[in-house]
Amino acid sequence: MNREQYLQRLAAALGKLGPAEREEILADYRAYFDDAAADGRSEAEVCAALGEPERLARELTAERKLADWEADKSPANMKQALGALAGLGVLNVLLAFPYLFLLTWLGSLWLGAVGMLVAGLLITGGWASHSVFGWPSLDNIVVNDSGVGPWLIAAGPRDGTPPRIRIESDHGETVRIEPDPASGKLVIEARDGDEHFRLERDASGQLSQLRIGDGVDSIELSGLPKASSGSVLVFGLVLTLLGLIGSILGWKVLRWVWHGTGRWLRWQQRLVAGEAAVR
Repeated sequence: MNREQYLQRLAAALGKLGPAEREEILADYRAYFDDAAADGRSEAEVCAALGEPERLARELTAERKLADWEADKSPANMKQALGALAGLGVLNVLLAFPYLFLLTWLGSLWLGAVGMLVAGLLITGGWASHSVFGWPSLDNIVVNDSGVGPWLIAAGPRDGTPPRIRIESDHGETVRIEPDPASGKLVIEARDGDEHFRLERDASGQLSQLRIGDGVDSIELSGLPKASSGSVLVFGLVLTLLGLIGSILGWKVLRWVWHGTGRWLRWQQRLVAGEAAVR
């Protein structure tokens, strides 16, 4: 392989870089060939020393993408840097999975904490609005202190008029929302074979029973207390506090991991470079 053939293949393999970056690299390697010729080395010898142009292009692309990430730690630059490193070998892709899983897991925890904070603020704000303006009403809210299912449950339509819906299929699925004339209860029920869900609201509008089962195991909640203004406030403040602590700690950990990504990516690059040197 001579100089022109090598540089043509190198240019083609650098297609993931922009025209300016590609031309800058090619200019450097033209100068490298010129210096080698001045030292009396043949073009074939230089080509052999540089290795396959496609492999060199992947290494140069990874180097440029890493430099872009270090200059601007954005998700887009991280994606491109990981993609460039993955092109260097399958081992890099396998090593990337644990790190990406950790980053995703931490991000999910942080988002969950933010969601808890928002929920706490909304509940606390609702309590404040109820205390000052009497809205929203707490009449149809019950506190679930059983440890199973949601902590707060909304029960009953806002206007007090029970709906009447019944849907049945030929395969045994049933959905019904209708009052029970005998007891004055409102029953909300869904069945699919052995799986069922049933919620009952008594004549006074309070939640009287919640039952869930799958034919083998079942859960039944009853006698759930009506939510008081104080219980709603405590619930909202606890959610707000936990969400605030989780959001702050999660953000700090995410920032530490995110900024440490550059060192991890460089380690990945050195690892592959060392493997290439051994080969």
